[in-house]
Amino acid sequence: MFPQELAERRQWICWRLEPSSKGDRPNKTPYSPHANRRASSIDPSTWGTLAEVRAARERYGYTGLGFVFTNDDDFVGVDIDHCRNKETGALNETAAMIVDKASTYTEISPSGEGLHLFFHGKIPDGGNKNSATGVEMYAFGRYFTMTGNRLIDLPLEVRRDEGVLAWIHAVYVKMPKQDKPTSERKAPKERKQRKQKASAAPLSDEVVLERALAVDKEERFSKLWSGQWEKQYASQSEADMALCCKLAFWTGKNRDQMDRLFRQSKLYREKWDERHHANGATYGEETIGKAVDLVEDSYSPAAAAPVFEFEGRYYRAKGDAVTPLTNFVVKPVEMVESDEETQLTADLVTVRNETFRHSFLTTDFTNLQRFKSALNKRTIALSYTGSEGDLELLKAFLYELEWNRKKGVKTSGLYRHDNRWVFVCGDQAADGEENPVDGLQQFEQYRQSGPSMLDVQPISAEQFMVLGSLIFSYNEPAKTVSVLAWCAGCFLKEHFKSRKIKYPHLFLIGEAGSGKSNTLERIILPIFSKARIAAASQVTKFTLMKESVASNLIPQALDEFKPSKIDRSTLNVLLNHMRNAYDGTDGERGRADQTTTRYTLCAPLVVAGEESPAEASIRERSMELLFSKKDLKPDKHRRSFSKLSAIADVLSGFGRAVLNVALRTTVECAETWYRTAMDEIDSELPSRVRNNIACCVAGLNLLETLCGSYGLTWDRVFEIPIKHCQKYLEYGAKEYLLDGGSANKGIIEQTLEGMARMGLYANEWAIMENLDHVAIYFKLCYDRYTQYRRDHAIVGECLEYAQFLKQLRQSDLFVAYKPVRISGMLKRAYVLDYEEIQKRCDITSFDPTTPEPISPWE
Repeated sequence: MFPQELAERRQWICWRLEPSSKGDRPNKTPYSPHANRRASSIDPSTWGTLAEVRAARERYGYTGLGFVFTNDDDFVGVDIDHCRNKETGALNETAAMIVDKASTYTEISPSGEGLHLFFHGKIPDGGNKNSATGVEMYAFGRYFTMTGNRLIDLPLEVRRDEGVLAWIHAVYVKMPKQDKPTSERKAPKERKQRKQKASAAPLSDEVVLERALAVDKEERFSKLWSGQWEKQYASQSEADMALCCKLAFWTGKNRDQMDRLFRQSKLYREKWDERHHANGATYGEETIGKAVDLVEDSYSPAAAAPVFEFEGRYYRAKGDAVTPLTNFVVKPVEMVESDEETQLTADLVTVRNETFRHSFLTTDFTNLQRFKSALNKRTIALSYTGSEGDLELLKAFLYELEWNRKKGVKTSGLYRHDNRWVFVCGDQAADGEENPVDGLQQFEQYRQSGPSMLDVQPISAEQFMVLGSLIFSYNEPAKTVSVLAWCAGCFLKEHFKSRKIKYPHLFLIGEAGSGKSNTLERIILPIFSKARIAAASQVTKFTLMKESVASNLIPQALDEFKPSKIDRSTLNVLLNHMRNAYDGTDGERGRADQTTTRYTLCAPLVVAGEESPAEASIRERSMELLFSKKDLKPDKHRRSFSKLSAIADVLSGFGRAVLNVALRTTVECAETWYRTAMDEIDSELPSRVRNNIACCVAGLNLLETLCGSYGLTWDRVFEIPIKHCQKYLEYGAKEYLLDGGSANKGIIEQTLEGMARMGLYANEWAIMENLDHVAIYFKLCYDRYTQYRRDHAIVGECLEYAQFLKQLRQSDLFVAYKPVRISGMLKRAYVLDYEEIQKRCDITSFDPTTPEPISPWE
């Protein structure tokens, strides 16, 4: 229910809650009750009666009703934001003081968290809004969203102001002047103010009229100037105010010049000089004063500001010519800056009072084509009609606006900020104590949809104990320990990177139904609050690089990795990505405009599939685990996995707890864990393999620190001692990656095994007399070997003959290249270390006790 004096006026509109283009805070868009079109708070033709707006609300499904304040009455609205607890109804101190003093019609806002108060009176001079207190005052050109939900014990009538508005204005709106800010964040605004002040030479009356008429595309100014107001305004008082607002802009709020020009217009009448107020002010002085308060910006000569804002557009002034550039103005939201690029987020408000939230990168201002493409991302309502040179001027103008500046990062994950580790994801950032970190966020274009680790609460000590009893028992310890250690190590990846320590990939290899994909989906990814998995056969170079850039902590997950069934070009892209992601090499992609884009590949990589990569160098960059169906048969394994699958939220909470500990861990501590592990790992293992194991051992040390943060010990939480876990890591590397040995098979060893599988003829090889060396006549057998690979569809790398010999000479298996008697004939053959070959390869065909095949050339 509304007061009768409001309900009877024809100043009502509808409004609809509509999502903003960014998707965060929705807009309250005004609509006319006469048709399903936008309304304007300064256009009476778009307003209606209370009955009309109620009917329109039912017909068009609007969210609510609104009341417009005009200059034709003496209604004043006071808006207090975020002052009420909508659950309890309790008011904050500001609202309680104002309500107690006001005793007028007061209603609760649609959100339930604000108040709207109505008075008969006038707004005191000196501004009408204070963001710090949340108090705003309006009397013209704005509307209130109305609910009729009156605050209890307050009257259903609008009371006349008896000094309350002056008190509210003095205490909550008009703040004492502060010294000019000197911080870097405010510098652009200060520069703009200094430039405008330095160029304060006023325009003559004639030039003011010329400029105003030059941009008057819709003839609003000319009609007001000539006294034609009846079709646009409900009263001449509103028309007077509208013309004064335009004059305030063009004269730089020069009151004398405004008065002088208004007297030349057809709107001038005797009322202008009548004294209507107790303070002795005339109607004209009062109208000019209100216009000066309402107009937020003003025009300055072209020498100082070639681009200026007027009536919802940007214009370019050049000499005596004034040309429009846009049909919108920019309302800054934030400027996110990094060393490489800057993102501007702003609300673009059109001349139709439509608002579109857009995010621009600095590259969007490179040329007209890119700028117009950026404008057209979500709508065709935005228009730019200037030249490329005008775009440069507009860019400089926009930079001078008052932006909320923040530091931006491309990738979610861990960063050093103010001498501490922080985690950034989307528009959130936090430190190891779970304190929010202001002024730091991820660029919008690099954000991924889905839950964030910062939205999850760390697990309790009791949940940690339950998880610890299950996490090592859902499969064989060599696999479960490696999986958990690798996941924990991911949280230290950036610590390692700062010390140039490379972090391994995780390969989950095994037959169909062996549990590898379930382990990835049900165990690994929930720890990182992630659900996205890509099929290896369907990726492209671009999608791989884009996913890898998304986070330096959360793993990039690939499933269905089957090298023998993936087309060669896609496989090459995958293998190159695996190599580059481990080595920290940036990815590159060409663009249609002949430029290149660089991608910093930083996400840990976890791959599940039925086959591992054939290249030894790729496998050595990983922790490889071999899954089997027989490992799933024990009841304990199945029960533990079933329980873990049912507590994904606990795994996510575990991940958040590990994150907090990692953020509190210093680089020096992580490096000490790594170096200590390197000293304890079998020195016979290849250096990359030792590095990979050491990174995972550091992950175990991080988990031990987590136990301590809960007042627990490792042995109380986990059923396998931490020293045994380290041994399981070494065992897994030897058993699954190195095939039971202490070294990975390179291309030379793979070739020799392939030849042994094929079988060498007697005239192609011979065991030397001391049985320590073997001589092979590759000139005769290598072409047959390459044909054998093709005939039997053997996948993997195969070197060209000359390249194979070159690498063979550099191998530690090479002894000599010399004449050797093979099958009674003297031939120049390659002599290799037979004893070392037997250690590394399965070469039963090289055994002199086995029957020799008959060569067709004998």
